[in-house]
Amino acid sequence: NLSLSYQVLDRLWSPNSNFVNSKTASILESPFPNVFLMLYPNGTVWVNYRVRVKGPSNFPMDIQTCNLIYESFNYNNQEVRMRWNPESEQAAQVTGHILLPDYNLIGIRYFVKVMPYPAGMWDELHLQLTFERRTVWYFMQAYLPTYFTIFVSWVSFALGPRAIPARTMLLVNTLLAIIFQFGNIMRNLPRVSYIKAIDVWMLAAMTFIFSSMIELAIVGYKVKDLDVQRKKPIICKKVFDDNNSSPKNHLCSYEKRFMFPVERCELKWKPSIFSFSRWTADEI
Repeated sequence: NLSLSYQVLDRLWSPNSNFVNSKTASILESPFPNVFLMLYPNGTVWVNYRVRVKGPSNFPMDIQTCNLIYESFNYNNQEVRMRWNPESEQAAQVTGHILLPDYNLIGIRYFVKVMPYPAGMWDELHLQLTFERRTVWYFMQAYLPTYFTIFVSWVSFALGPRAIPARTMLLVNTLLAIIFQFGNIMRNLPRVSYIKAIDVWMLAAMTFIFSSMIELAIVGYKVKDLDVQRKKPIICKKVFDDNNSSPKNHLCSYEKRFMFPVERCELKWKPSIFSFSRWTADEI
């Protein structure tokens, strides 16, 4: 076997293969292009690339399945037949331990498909990578604070129907807090055109708090009507005095139904004090 430099590859024929569904793909060039070229005695050419590929996937589901499709760009299967290495027990495998910041690689699957095009039939090598998302960051930054915010909003139910100002302030503050949490989470997530699972969770949390505010409005309205029903009508007694010619707007006097203890003592002892002040020394 003869190992050659990657510069010789430009002089050899290649099927011009690429990843057809990739967002971006590039050959690693640190410190030089990572291309391995080997020539066998029977004329077989083995080319190995080390590439960085960004493929499509849904976000942020717990288990991600990314499909990479590798095919020839110029030649159909009448000219180039593409197959996984039949001599290897596992044609696609991980070399060493891979540590990703957000995922754990839990499965690799590969197969061959023949796809029809107007110019003929093309062989496609499919590589299916299955990742499991690490949910610790999302639980600590999104789910756990949302739980606490909803629990705090439920404290308003224990304040009673009479504490309308306190309950209103508590619910408004919790609603603003969860809106700020939602904005902070969205800044750390990629912008996508579809609805994510975290979006559904945050909207459901906002619905809980907004429902508590609706309940507060209904309770406040019912309590207000109940106070109006319990209020007793004021009894107006007309005072007719033939000797006193009072204006017509003073013909009605009102009785006070509730008196503080201080007022009761004042009414009881004040006449005695005034009468005591009018006593003479002989009467004492």
